[in-house]
Amino acid sequence: MSVRPAGHTEPTELKSGAVALWGDIVAAVTNVAPSTAIALTLGAILGVAGHAGPFIAIVVGVAMLCIAIAYDRLNLWQPNAAAQAMWVARTVRPILGLAVGIMVMIESTVSNIANIVVFGPYLLGVIYPSQASNPVLQWLVSAIAMAGVAAIAIAGVRAAIRFQIYLVWLEYVIMIGFAIALLYAEFTGHSGSQVPSLAWFLPSSASSFGGLVNGIVIGVFMFGGWESAVYLAEEQETHRDPGRAGIISVIFCTVWFAILISIIQAIAPADQLVKNSANVIAYAANLVLPGPLAALVSLAVLMSVVGVTQSQLQVFSRVGFGLAREGLLPKALTRLTQAQTPWIGLATAAVIPIALLIIYLANASVAQALLLVTGTAGILYIALYVAGGVACTWYYRRILARSFASLMYAGILPTIGVLILLFVLVEAIPTTPLGTLIPAAVFVFIGIPVAWLVRISTHAKFFDIKPEVATEEPGVATAGR
Repeated sequence: MSVRPAGHTEPTELKSGAVALWGDIVAAVTNVAPSTAIALTLGAILGVAGHAGPFIAIVVGVAMLCIAIAYDRLNLWQPNAAAQAMWVARTVRPILGLAVGIMVMIESTVSNIANIVVFGPYLLGVIYPSQASNPVLQWLVSAIAMAGVAAIAIAGVRAAIRFQIYLVWLEYVIMIGFAIALLYAEFTGHSGSQVPSLAWFLPSSASSFGGLVNGIVIGVFMFGGWESAVYLAEEQETHRDPGRAGIISVIFCTVWFAILISIIQAIAPADQLVKNSANVIAYAANLVLPGPLAALVSLAVLMSVVGVTQSQLQVFSRVGFGLAREGLLPKALTRLTQAQTPWIGLATAAVIPIALLIIYLANASVAQALLLVTGTAGILYIALYVAGGVACTWYYRRILARSFASLMYAGILPTIGVLILLFVLVEAIPTTPLGTLIPAAVFVFIGIPVAWLVRISTHAKFFDIKPEVATEEPGVATAGR
């Protein structure tokens, strides 16, 4: 954080014009972390749905694309660092909007707890395998990594995006090379492998309908985070970029997931991949690459973890900034560096997971509880995406019949996305452990009583917001009462 000269006032707004479309796309893809997502979820998908992973990627991708289109429409109307919180507040009720904002901040924290838990052992497994289980080293490595990505984020959004761009280029150069090596092995008859099949893109490749549904639930978690760019909406060169970036990133991730999953799952029998579900990518890399190159693939996954960790810090800090600006959270969260980044929000988001990691490493019971809590991320994503889709259709309801574009992009597609996600949620509940369901329910609903307490204690003008409804197409005259 830069030192201010005497008499130099502290900035009060985020840095406008700092992020362009490419930066938004990188932020969105980084927050999905496709390499990490596949490494951690493909084994589970194979276990419940067989070889239907590519089909699941397409189904979930379609649902996410529908919601991304809704986010694009809402961002055109109201670009805001608090994103969904302000959209729901201005279309439904302020109480619900604040509750959604609290849920976003909880989700980013939960996700980073999961990220930081795997970071230490993962890096040590690459550079110092004999000490990969050393808890002191695990914490030290994780703390240094978190401090590093937080420092870059505090230095400025441009520095953060530039860092993420470097990570993305390195990661995907390695991962594309890895995919080529897998294909070569599969087409030359590597022991235990097979040629990827187009049948895997059909629902009939699933072991059962129930298994297919469970696989789709896992797939939602795999896609989570594509909306990252909307939280940078006040730092854009043009207000259209965050929504476009969300749509582009969903399309890219859908294609990438479907192709890479089909290639990886062809390299070995499904039961062997399931046995190595803790990191399928590392297992597959060791089958086709010599030691140093296999370690390089693991390093690419590690880059993905680093990138998503920083991206989640940005989410927490921007939403915290937007809500604190409305007088709903401590004013300290609006404090900006001279680079116009919310440094207290970034620091807070970095400290919480590192502090919890100490307890995680020191107590096995707490570790198990935290693992169940991190499993709530998928449910939280579903709740947030449903809230965004509903807010879009509700806000634009009066103009849906005016044009085919309005009906399709603000009505039909968001509704399809919402229905798919609600179906997935209902189907997931019976098979989700109580240790995950209970905290998920708490995280989803805790925002409402907290919002009421904030209203009673602050009397913020935010709570006087009246619901708005669109009277014109987005980008024309954006809102009417």
